[in-house]
Amino acid sequence: MNFLLIAVVAGISALFSYFAIRKIYPEIVKKKASRQLEEILFPKGEHQKHEMLQTFRLITNDRFSDTEMLDYFLKIKGLQSIDINSETNFWIKKYLFHPTAIKLNYFEQVNFYKTFLNYPADEEKSFTEKSKPVNRLKKAEKGQRHQEKLVKTIKNTQE
Repeated sequence: MNFLLIAVVAGISALFSYFAIRKIYPEIVKKKASRQLEEILFPKGEHQKHEMLQTFRLITNDRFSDTEMLDYFLKIKGLQSIDINSETNFWIKKYLFHPTAIKLNYFEQVNFYKTFLNYPADEEKSFTEKSKPVNRLKKAEKGQRHQEKLVKTIKNTQE
């Protein structure tokens, strides 16, 4: 009889633990990490966050709510601006390695990256080197210019 009682109590506590981990834990992670990421990505406060959301609404034509857009922005820009390999907060790592709540189509993604590639412009609180994405862009532009010059010289030699 005592064994049956212990088994039932253990089963109920295991079931409660399972639901707590599946439902409550992600909300705790999101709450703690989003607060810290907002401090890093929005150094000028709520005004800067509001401007980003307005721009994001224009890109997506108001398809998503503010919380979904903010989640997407924090995860994408957080992965770009925080060096995960260095010492990073536990909650931020957990949050950034979960998928985003929304999926943008190709054109929205392109507009998102064009708009927010070097966001914020003065990255005083960024943890990574500022020049990494810019250097890649400059190299791509140089490669494109070089390719255009090659095409011009080939056309000139054929004439």
